[in-house]
Amino acid sequence: MNRTTMRRAATATTSLLLLAGAAALGVSGQAMAAPAPAPAAAAASHPSSAAATADTGLRIVSLPVHRIGTDHRPHEFTVHYAGDTRLAQAQQVLVLSPEHGPYLQRDDIRLERFDDATRRWEPVTLDSQTGTLYTRIPLTGRVLTDGSDTAVRYRITLRHDLPTGHLTVQPRTVLYTAPQTTGNQA
Repeated sequence: MNRTTMRRAATATTSLLLLAGAAALGVSGQAMAAPAPAPAAAAASHPSSAAATADTGLRIVSLPVHRIGTDHRPHEFTVHYAGDTRLAQAQQVLVLSPEHGPYLQRDDIRLERFDDATRRWEPVTLDSQTGTLYTRIPLTGRVLTDGSDTAVRYRITLRHDLPTGHLTVQPRTVLYTAPQTTGNQA
């Protein structure tokens, strides 16, 4: 089995184990970051397709991917989230390792989100699993009013040398299918 196939299998297995373990322990899946889909699956899925996560009260919708160069320049991209559902939602960003390695570590990149209120770039905390960097899924989401789309600007900068090529950035919308019990923040 080649490295890519092994990584996809490990990611899928880890995802299922984390979700099943959380359900067995009574821990809300919302408190955990759902691992990344395999890069081929992410590219093949339609932007409006959704993956349900086993009885965690979450449904994950993949959005169009962004290809980011592996130079050391800051690269900006915008993610558009649609208010076309009455469900609370939050955003998650995945940064996938290059196809032929090496696995990404947290200090390999800097991800920032533009804060419209302060007009400043704010750092985004990333976690890592099987070479995929990701933002945590918040405990609660927020409901966008029908037709009120929102756009979030991000900036990503590579801090360490990687083989030539690109990184794949996979933004996702997390829909909370279970009732929200606390807060209303995204």
